[in-house]
Amino acid sequence: MQSFPFVPKSSLGLQAGHFWGIKLLDDRFACGRVIQSPEPGSRTALLVGLLDWIDSAPPTSESIAGAKCLWQGRIHYKSIIQTGGSILGYRKLEEDGLAPWLFRGAVHWRNSEIYEGLSPIREQTPDDQELPVLATWGLTFIRQAAEENLGQQ
Repeated sequence: MQSFPFVPKSSLGLQAGHFWGIKLLDDRFACGRVIQSPEPGSRTALLVGLLDWIDSAPPTSESIAGAKCLWQGRIHYKSIIQTGGSILGYRKLEEDGLAPWLFRGAVHWRNSEIYEGLSPIREQTPDDQELPVLATWGLTFIRQAAEENLGQQ
């Protein structure tokens, strides 16, 4: 049984469903959620989502119920520390219909793969152009995305 909050020391202790609060400039909170962890062969990278959720209080398992992902991307686990400090809790992704998205590995289809989250599943074809490219976010990108997409609500 895990106790909360906790500060991650690598991505290895993080599980899909963990979440953290992202403090915005107006003192409200957005929510980041671990979607897939860890990246195969990595102690630092994982797939997270920015939830379509904002509140004056930090997120709880109950308050984020039903919130969908606005964005998903690969981060370094230190992004959690930089944007929120600690993991506040856990909620099963299945309870909210969340799962890793399908991504292209690159803009151009040649020599690229399709990923389910961080896991390659097949070669990319020209028909896959509608899928987003798997992005690696900087340490504070999720906070910037939250400010731009949720801060005006």
